[in-house]
Amino acid sequence: MLFALGLTGAVPNASAQGPGGLTGVYSKDGGALAIVEGSNETLIHYSAGFPQGDSVGTCDCALVVQRKTSTRWTLNVAGEKEPWTLRVEPKQLVLETKAPTCCGAGYPGKDTFTRGTPQPLTVCKVKASKAGFFASDEANTPRKTFVVSGDAVEAYLDPVEPDLIPARFQGPQKATAGLLKRADLDCEAAKAPTASKAPVAADKLQPFAGTWVELTRKGKGFVILKPCSAKNRSFTVKPATGEVEVQLGQEATTLKATSLEPGKGAGAWVLGLTSTEGKPEALQWKTADAAKGTVSVTSPDLFSQSHDYVRQEKQSAFPVKQETGCDEYEQ
Repeated sequence: MLFALGLTGAVPNASAQGPGGLTGVYSKDGGALAIVEGSNETLIHYSAGFPQGDSVGTCDCALVVQRKTSTRWTLNVAGEKEPWTLRVEPKQLVLETKAPTCCGAGYPGKDTFTRGTPQPLTVCKVKASKAGFFASDEANTPRKTFVVSGDAVEAYLDPVEPDLIPARFQGPQKATAGLLKRADLDCEAAKAPTASKAPVAADKLQPFAGTWVELTRKGKGFVILKPCSAKNRSFTVKPATGEVEVQLGQEATTLKATSLEPGKGAGAWVLGLTSTEGKPEALQWKTADAAKGTVSVTSPDLFSQSHDYVRQEKQSAFPVKQETGCDEYEQ
């Protein structure tokens, strides 16, 4: 049940959201656009990767909609003067801006997501006796609206797990959106129970065992790129435990290998991975050069940007190249 203490003011017309609204997560290789619509406001979280010289730049942007029509939304990041625009087209959502501070240098200023059917937000239960909403301003000002223990809310769970997450509470007549403390929510109990999948047998995983280091294409060959302020991307397959540890540069994650099927062609496999939250991901594996110990891998999320890897034991066959522009990290 939503409570408001002395809350008054105009509520934007929800009809501009379009039939059924746009709430949900729109994903593609290397990017996600999460929309959390409420009758009071709409919050958006945008994350993406883009080419940045010899490496990959990233965006991690929390936005709030300022003005909204059926075809064009104006939004911004707290503390920024430069506005963003979201064009709501029949088949796609187009996000545009100039020089955003929440993206790395060289961001092209535009990204597009297919509309289709978005992934629904995560349903969470309020576990605190009272969970208050916060505004999306620079100070995250506390609001007078709150939900109580046992209430169900829809939330976008950013993989980075910030302290405050965008969420909404659907009341009888309107939805209230805002930021809630992640610690006040139980997002595991609200999920439907799923059968725990057993890991792939150790003997079947053995050919994939070991640590694999990312290769970066340079001209007609490959180099091992040494980043300025991150670790080299790599992944380690552990047959004994059925785990796959993935080092993403700035962070790492561990998944369980839950299936293994032959792919199309010689040396091709489809390795089914399952995250600790139960999210599945299919890893397409292809042996590129068995003698050199190189493989090509791809998947919708973890391996959407980096595809070429070499066995750690054979990485000395490839030159190491230091990423350019590292001076700013040494200051």
